[in-house]
Amino acid sequence: MIYYDKDGIRVRNSIKADVRSLKYTMKPSDANEIWASHHHTPEEALTLCLDKSIFCATVENGNPIAMFGIYADNIIGTEASIWMLSSEDLYKIKTRFLKNCKRFVNMMLEYYPYLHNYVDARNLKTIAWLKFLGAEIEEAKSFGVDGLPFHHFIFRRK
Repeated sequence: MIYYDKDGIRVRNSIKADVRSLKYTMKPSDANEIWASHHHTPEEALTLCLDKSIFCATVENGNPIAMFGIYADNIIGTEASIWMLSSEDLYKIKTRFLKNCKRFVNMMLEYYPYLHNYVDARNLKTIAWLKFLGAEIEEAKSFGVDGLPFHHFIFRRK
């Protein structure tokens, strides 16, 4: 399914080939975050997220530049983990991307009224983006395999 297709930017359902492409171009801050939290490589993290997600989409501008989605924390719950991993090329479409982000967060909130995850405290651009989207950002605490400071963040259906 195609969710957005305008000005050379497309957002569509993810496929396994997206993982094979994005694993080589993932931005260092995302790769560092998934290593610090779970000791996953880009390929492992993307594959796991694709396989677990009930909704998974790819942003492309000819090539995959980001994947995002949600996966349920448990079968009967009302909350899910929200995630996104991207390449530096996402910054090339920053304005167009930002104009549509809230729509996709709201779409995912239709699946689950409570979405959350953790963001590496060193990832300042992502934290600013999450605040722009309306996420509640908690104080940083030790998290993950390496025990580095991470912020828990939350989106709630209004």
